[in-house]
Amino acid sequence: MPRSFDIEVTDENGDLVAHLAGELDLSVRADVVTRLTGAVADHGDPPGRLVIDLREVSFCDSSGLGALLDVRRAAGDAGVAVMLRSVPPAVDRLLELTDVDGWLTRE
Repeated sequence: MPRSFDIEVTDENGDLVAHLAGELDLSVRADVVTRLTGAVADHGDPPGRLVIDLREVSFCDSSGLGALLDVRRAAGDAGVAVMLRSVPPAVDRLLELTDVDGWLTRE
């Protein structure tokens, strides 16, 4: 049975806010990168920030982490800062173990 993963991107006071929900893994990696980098590119004026809200992410593996890093790199190339919001404990632990704090900033 396929797992459900949802992405909802909204504009909040000049920031793009991406709400992710479900398991952030290899099966959704390409879609996450495509949707979020596309949202930044399609915004018109560059957004103030891209805020990635992870409160409803139930699992994240190395592929999910790779997706977040790819999005951060592409947004950075466009001059847009990326912030992580509401990082669940399991994802927080992955970020700590992989020492990506210099790349992925938390609100």
